[in-house]
Amino acid sequence: MPPQIIVVDDDPIVGNLSLDLLKDAGFSALLINDSKSAQEEIKRLQPSLVVLDILMPGIDGLTLLHRLKSDPATKDIHAIVVSGKSFGAEKTRALQFGAELFIEKPYNVETFSEQISDLLKSAPRIAPAPLAVVPNRAVQITFWGCRAPSTDVFPVSPLYGKNTSCLAIELPEGMLIFDAGSGLVPLGDELISTRKHLDLWLFLTHFHRDHVEGLSRFACARDEKFTIHIAGANEPDKTLDTLVAQAFQPGFGDEAPACRLTLYELIEETYEIMPGVRITAFFSNHPGTTLGFILQTESKKIVYCPDSEVYGEAATALQDYDEKLGSLIRDADMLIHDGRYTDADYHSNRNTGHSSFTAAIDLAGHNHVKHLVLVHQDGRYSDDDLDQMAQTAQERLRDRGYKMTVELGREGLRLAL
Repeated sequence: MPPQIIVVDDDPIVGNLSLDLLKDAGFSALLINDSKSAQEEIKRLQPSLVVLDILMPGIDGLTLLHRLKSDPATKDIHAIVVSGKSFGAEKTRALQFGAELFIEKPYNVETFSEQISDLLKSAPRIAPAPLAVVPNRAVQITFWGCRAPSTDVFPVSPLYGKNTSCLAIELPEGMLIFDAGSGLVPLGDELISTRKHLDLWLFLTHFHRDHVEGLSRFACARDEKFTIHIAGANEPDKTLDTLVAQAFQPGFGDEAPACRLTLYELIEETYEIMPGVRITAFFSNHPGTTLGFILQTESKKIVYCPDSEVYGEAATALQDYDEKLGSLIRDADMLIHDGRYTDADYHSNRNTGHSSFTAAIDLAGHNHVKHLVLVHQDGRYSDDDLDQMAQTAQERLRDRGYKMTVELGREGLRLAL
């Protein structure tokens, strides 16, 4: 017999407590720990009620609630939210998305099952009122720099540019910046000019020079009206505070930045930096302590991993990085990934922490990425070289039947999701 109630909670202690309380009250109930599989199970089992936590890896509870209430097969199932994340905004959104009750954690074990019983008794199973329209977040992505440095003379590159790594993602809530290469300098000039965003998040993959060289010339750091949150990982022998101070030092000397500056030490974990906006940090296959980032909103998944060596068809049984990264990028709306070398150049630069562009294409194609942007191309490549790389990328796309968009990053490229 299908369960009357399904509890979706990744916390085994709280989830099993809810399950036991419901069973003691006479309900048949089932606990699902994996939010990614919950929607299909709920659709298949058709319970009377689902109980949803909010903060869960994979799919958060509010997103799952919205999907359930948007699906004709599950829209009539009663739903409540039980969460320790009890900000007013979360409660409002839960009700907008179709929840009939919001219970804060830690809840009262004496009254929990009574609240459920009262809800099921008083709420006949009829179609709920139409959901409030919740528009998708507008996501604007701008590449301010995406080249790798070279010890050779940098060729003239008016099309693809020569600035090193810097990406800006603009959300309705604010601007997120990824990496502080030389591309951060023109971005800072624009932010000073427009004053559109005064509160900035800057996520640093690592502290190799081409990813932090723009900090010492970042105009926003010299303006007291700006607040800059810098997030990154410690090195084994240096704290984030020391690493950031050293990156600022060439341009500031002993002078402290005038902006309000806060630092956040990251580990391989998921962080909610704004309501409904989560950043997952993960370690990348690159020399030193290097992070990649997954940005997730209610409707979008963007992965930024500019320094990362995937092995592709040359991977051995003991090299599991491709598999790990594949699970992280799967079904992403956009993947921004290292495509530094041609196949010929990769052969002579293997095990240096960078990928061939063809291996990156295969990884994205096998994991159903919708849009791949190849970045961090070697500084020795001219526009003609990169045009040829882009053409070869399209040929590989057709030959292997991948259903995605692929393009090369370049300075000034603006994309919308």
